[in-house]
Amino acid sequence: MKVYHSINEITELDAPVATIGTFDGVHLGHRVVINHLISMAKARNTESLLITFEPHPRIVLNKDAENLRFINNPSEKVKLLANTGIDHLLILPFTFEFSNITAVDFIQTYLLEKLNIQAMIVGYDHHFGRMDNGDEDVAVLLKGFGIAVERIPEQDVMNVSVSSTKIRKAISDGDIPLANQFLSYRYGLCGTIVHGNKLGRTIGFPTANLMLEYKLKLLPQDGVYAVWAKFKDKYYPAMLNIGFKPTVLGLNRSFEVHILDFDKIIYGEYLEVELVEKVRDEITFPNIDALKYQLEKDRETVKRILS
Repeated sequence: MKVYHSINEITELDAPVATIGTFDGVHLGHRVVINHLISMAKARNTESLLITFEPHPRIVLNKDAENLRFINNPSEKVKLLANTGIDHLLILPFTFEFSNITAVDFIQTYLLEKLNIQAMIVGYDHHFGRMDNGDEDVAVLLKGFGIAVERIPEQDVMNVSVSSTKIRKAISDGDIPLANQFLSYRYGLCGTIVHGNKLGRTIGFPTANLMLEYKLKLLPQDGVYAVWAKFKDKYYPAMLNIGFKPTVLGLNRSFEVHILDFDKIIYGEYLEVELVEKVRDEITFPNIDALKYQLEKDRETVKRILS
C-alpha cells in the first residue's frame, strides 16, 4: 500500500476506484466497505484508493472536540488499513477552509481533475463536502459527473452489527472481549516507557510505566487487564494497571505494565500493549502487603486468561 499525505504527491494513479471516510477503528463494518472497494477495483482492472482525513473533521469543526476520543491513533489506522489489501491511501489534511468546499467542487476538483476517479463506493448514509443542495444524494451528484457508483446496502453493514459507537462503549465499559470481537483485532495502547516511583520493583512486580503517544486515545475504565505486551516485534504475557494507584496516593492516571518473566531495562523504548480481558476494578488496599497479595492473585488470573 502506498501512502500519500497530500493530493499533490499523487502522480501515478490511473482511474482508480475510491471510497471516502474517517474509518476510526477499521472495524468489521468498515471492512465490508473496503472489501467492496477492492472487489470493484479488480473487476474494473484498476487500483483501489481509500481517502481519509487528518485530523478528524469533528476536531476541526469543534463538534464536542474536548470530549472526542478515538479508537486508533493515526499511525495505528495506517497500519490497519495497510493490512486490508487496498492499493493506495490518501490522507487529506482537514482544515476549516477545506470543510467549506462544496460537494460539487470536491467532486470536480479533487475526485475528477486531480485523482481521475472512475468509480466510487459509497455507504448507505454517505455524504461529503458542504451540501448546498439540501438532501441531494451523493450518488446522484457523482453519477452526474460520469463517476460510476456502487452504494453499499444498509443491510450489508447492519448484518455485521458493528459500529464505532458500540465499540467505543465496549472499550469505555472495560468490555474488551466484545470490543475485540467487533474490531476483529485486539484493541491496544502504545507509547514510550518512562521512569516511575519504582514501588513495584520492591514488592516483586516491576512495571514499565507507559506514557501514551496520543492524547486523544479512547481509554478503558480503570482497573487491571490481561494484555499481550509487544516489544521489538515479540509478544510477552503481561498485566496492565490503569488508574491512580490509590493505595500509594497517586495523583495522576498511570498506565503500568508488568511483563511476566521479563527482566530487561527498557526505559525510553517503545512498547505496545494489546488488551485481552479485564481482571478487576481498581482497589484501595489497607497496606502494601495486601496490595502484593492481590497482585499475586492477579498474575495467576492473567496467566490463565492468556494460556
